[in-house]
Amino acid sequence: MNPSLKSCSIIIIAYNSCDFIPACLKSIRDASEGLDVEIIVLDNGSPEPIAPEIKDFFKEVIWIDSEKNLGFGKGCNLAEKKATKPYLFFINPDTIVSRDSLREVLNFMEKHPEAGTVGCRILNEDGSLQWACRRSFPTVIGAVSKTIGLATLFPKNKVLASYNMSYANPDEETEVDAISGSFFCIRRDVYEKLNGFDDDFFMYGEDLDLCFRTKKMGLKNYYTPVTNILHFKGQSCRSRRWKSYVDFYQAMLIFARKHKDIYFVPNVLVSFGIIFAALIGVFSRLIPQFWKIFLDLVALGGVFLLSTFLQNATNAERAPYMGTLSLFFVVAAVNVITLVFKGEYASASLKGERFIVRLIPLNFLTILVFLSYKFFDGEESAGMESVAWLGYVVVILLIPFALKLWRRIAFWTNYFYRIFAKKRHRSILLGGGEDALNNWFDSYNVIPGVEILGCVSEHPEKITRENRKHLLGPLSDMESICNRTGCRELLVVSNFSGFREAFDLEWLKKLQMKVYLLIGNGKNGNYALVDLKNLH
Repeated sequence: MNPSLKSCSIIIIAYNSCDFIPACLKSIRDASEGLDVEIIVLDNGSPEPIAPEIKDFFKEVIWIDSEKNLGFGKGCNLAEKKATKPYLFFINPDTIVSRDSLREVLNFMEKHPEAGTVGCRILNEDGSLQWACRRSFPTVIGAVSKTIGLATLFPKNKVLASYNMSYANPDEETEVDAISGSFFCIRRDVYEKLNGFDDDFFMYGEDLDLCFRTKKMGLKNYYTPVTNILHFKGQSCRSRRWKSYVDFYQAMLIFARKHKDIYFVPNVLVSFGIIFAALIGVFSRLIPQFWKIFLDLVALGGVFLLSTFLQNATNAERAPYMGTLSLFFVVAAVNVITLVFKGEYASASLKGERFIVRLIPLNFLTILVFLSYKFFDGEESAGMESVAWLGYVVVILLIPFALKLWRRIAFWTNYFYRIFAKKRHRSILLGGGEDALNNWFDSYNVIPGVEILGCVSEHPEKITRENRKHLLGPLSDMESICNRTGCRELLVVSNFSGFREAFDLEWLKKLQMKVYLLIGNGKNGNYALVDLKNLH
């Protein structure tokens, strides 16, 4: 081993990360060239563990498996015990690092011996800045202004916009209170003196706490814009969406209690403010797509009107109207609440995944419980006359179909509008090795606003039989393919091992093509499109 090489240990805590970690590890492998790097990955009790073929492909990685989810901080502390290098990088599995990221941050650490932690510019997949890459410690005013939107209205105000420091120039090196836990570097001896992350934080807040304790040691936390990384925010939380919200605000309460000396108001008021912010934050995150819940209510109203019409037509005199009205509202409420907590209103997707399968058994159970309550509550007539409600009950069971129907109508309306208005992106996939193209030729187009015309590949023999019909030719014929199809976007497919076919970015730019890296498998919207110009 060359002693002059810069050395670092990279720690990744993975949870349900099979779709994203190959691209992350591939980018780290590329960024490790000329460095002495050890990579440690802890699979943190994932319901969908990292596949053996991924582990086989990245043989340089030290793999650790945990039977249960230890949380981020505790998982990092466990993985750090395997580290041997003087610098530690903590990197989320849903990130892609630039080729110079590790080297530039290590150079910065060596030039700044007073630095405890260092973070860099973190971008969203569309190239916009992730403001959480440099933060101030939360204050009452800063937290309230962020919650109610004042920080957005006055982004340059140092008091109101203090939490995410939107007033600071992202192109300038800055000493900050805290950096993001999705990508940062810390000296190993400092980490060990601090006893690592605080295990009390399950997820969220542990990076804030570590930075606070680092400053308390007399060291500094820095943000540097010398390099970029991309972070697909929230990918590890998809399968535990509701619990992740609870974890976030619980972490804020732990931080406030632990470091109450930084606040100048009673701790009970700080706790009340955090709980207030949690209520607003949970509501806004669970139901950001208000238009979908509105259209669901319209569809439910249509079902009710139809059921009333059928009821009056078949049993006008004896129909227990008030009873069936209350039954309808109970079933409707159960359906909407279920969709809220399943995250349906957190996404603009119109696929309506597995509505019928999930909601019909739920509606049967709801109706059974309702009728049982009416019967045992002494309303025998309502229970006995439930036979007269049969037509209405059948219509109630149409609720899942109604909810899915308007989504299908909206999807195809939007689909044809984009085609005729020429607002639909025409794209071609680059790739074909193994099963990399599976899921992308979907009738409902897993990438909204993008029409996938087919694929190109320099290895046509590796394309699966079912996808061979989509092959447009080799990448070398891209110019003629573009002229023929009018396509101006190339989506580079990254497979389970992070492999992607080679391409000449400069040549493609001369063809006036935009080039994106396509990561993930497309199932349930689990993918990311990365503009490669954002990585340098």
